[in-house]
Amino acid sequence: METENWINEILNSSDGITKVAPDVDLFSKIQMKINNQNSISKQWIWIAAASFALLLSLNVKFIFRNKTKTTNETESVISSVTNNSQLYQTDYE
Repeated sequence: METENWINEILNSSDGITKVAPDVDLFSKIQMKINNQNSISKQWIWIAAASFALLLSLNVKFIFRNKTKTTNETESVISSVTNNSQLYQTDYE
């Protein structure tokens, strides 16, 4: 019984509390600071876009460089095989 009364006292302890309204000037200053902190400057947006474009162009460059290198290596192997007229090597020569 005592514990129930104690729990009810704690639950009902906030009944008499009145809501306090903040000062209008202070509230507007706080709102302004929050809005300024959440914005990203245009300079950082341009830096991020330039970094992305540079990364993309480097990837494209390396992909095409490796593609031409692989094609040249394949052509050199084919030409060496056809010049020797040996398509496979025999061990009993």
